[in-house]
Amino acid sequence: MRGLGVAPAQRTVRVPGSMAGVRQAAGELEAFAAAHGLAPDEIWSVQVALDEVLSNVVRHGYGGEGGERTVELAFGLAAGVLEVVIVDDALPFDARQVPEPDTETPIEERKIGGLGVAITRRLMDGIEYERRDGMNRLVLRKRMAPAGGAG
Repeated sequence: MRGLGVAPAQRTVRVPGSMAGVRQAAGELEAFAAAHGLAPDEIWSVQVALDEVLSNVVRHGYGGEGGERTVELAFGLAAGVLEVVIVDDALPFDARQVPEPDTETPIEERKIGGLGVAITRRLMDGIEYERRDGMNRLVLRKRMAPAGGAG
């Protein structure tokens, strides 16, 4: 899977680099899933991860609002694996390098941040990242239940 890295059943869209764009991306994922027979309860974990990633791009990578910036998304489905590719021109950020958050220290003493990244890692079956030509390219993969199987 090269280029944007999507499989044969695919859809590529651009959304604004804003919180409105985060909401639009959720709708685009729902539409793609419905078009390919994936039920909402099958894709909930991908929705959570996509929301977390895009919210971080907007808040941290774009400093709150992306203005005229856009985020490119590609949804793909092949061999029972849903793939979401996120390409943005925000600050470089490799979530795979973020250490696991401290969950032992009392909450009022903990450093803020890192929980969303940890949740995303746990929800996905695979995550890839690369920085190329000034762009972040994050790939999220999640195995879908076989037809007639449990999610």
